[in-house]
Amino acid sequence: MKKTKLSILFLILPFITFTSAFAQSFNDGVNLISVGFGLPPGQKIKSDFDSNYKNYIDYKLKNYGTGVLKYEHGLSKYFGLGANFEYSGTSVSFKYDDANTLRYERQIRSNVFGFYARLNGHFPIGNKVDIYGGIGLGYLYTVDTYNDTNPNPGTNMQKKQTVLDFDYQATFGVRFMVKENMGLFFEAGWATTPVQVGMVFKF
Repeated sequence: MKKTKLSILFLILPFITFTSAFAQSFNDGVNLISVGFGLPPGQKIKSDFDSNYKNYIDYKLKNYGTGVLKYEHGLSKYFGLGANFEYSGTSVSFKYDDANTLRYERQIRSNVFGFYARLNGHFPIGNKVDIYGGIGLGYLYTVDTYNDTNPNPGTNMQKKQTVLDFDYQATFGVRFMVKENMGLFFEAGWATTPVQVGMVFKF
């Protein structure tokens, strides 16, 4: 009888160990901070600039990239609530001809700040892998600064324009924990950029 109980214990011990590890990649009460960048960087701003100004003379675009910062708190083993902050910066310059055939350079710099509240669903696999998907609701705050070298003070453009737009996200992702409290993440879907990658820290 004792041998039978001992055999059963040895059989279920690996299962108990696996089940215990299964809950570690994401669990109730865990806190995650993710830092990364989006690819292609500044995609939304670049598309807007290309569609509006690409046909102008000497069109030049500089992309300063998209940075992402995420926080998430585990509500249970399968759900987490958090917040995302994203920043994208891009500038463009081109030659502009006015009605008097005066040619001068115009420059536009765009900074976009995204703020989102987010709900994720999780499927943790062991203590290394966490597959998740979720939605985010928030706002994009855009600051566009216009400058040009037009010598005519009557038509010279020196202004700043701000826009606040409602926005949403819907993405799927995976986290791989390299160490107990540090790992990598990959996320794709509808967001400021189609793909986001970076590092994640668990505490």
